[in-house]
Amino acid sequence: MLDIATRLLLVAPLIFLTHAFSWSLLRDWTTTLIIQGDALIGTHLVRLSPTSFSIRDLNFQVVVACTSIDALIGSLPLLYDRRKSLLKFFGFFLVYSIIVQFINLSRLVLGFFAFDHGVSWKIAHEIPSGVFLFIWFVWLLWYRGWVSLRLQAVKHRKEI
Repeated sequence: MLDIATRLLLVAPLIFLTHAFSWSLLRDWTTTLIIQGDALIGTHLVRLSPTSFSIRDLNFQVVVACTSIDALIGSLPLLYDRRKSLLKFFGFFLVYSIIVQFINLSRLVLGFFAFDHGVSWKIAHEIPSGVFLFIWFVWLLWYRGWVSLRLQAVKHRKEI
């Protein structure tokens, strides 16, 4: 139990540390992929700067949280397994990062598409963001074996 508590205590400082950097290249890359992804599905975004764009009259800035790098780095203590070599862990983390970034970018592209087609910002972006982070956190707990995701049938029995 101490191991779990220690790992959880490391998450917040790592997230705060991540926000100490600008991540300009990653934010630029994320902005580019959002614009290109939305162009593929018919949403016209206009690039204003390396990390900003507009839809109609509204301007959007891609910030560190949009890249999910904060949650990705914050997940390190929850993922690390001392029984595996560092090389295996880094290989796993690379694949894991690519999958997380793909899911996050898909969420952003679809969210801006929905927003451009009249869906409110809260429904198009805020709620999917919270759901994404919640599912990610539950997956991390499941991956470590700290929770079980098996659904068990409830047996009804009569007591006398």
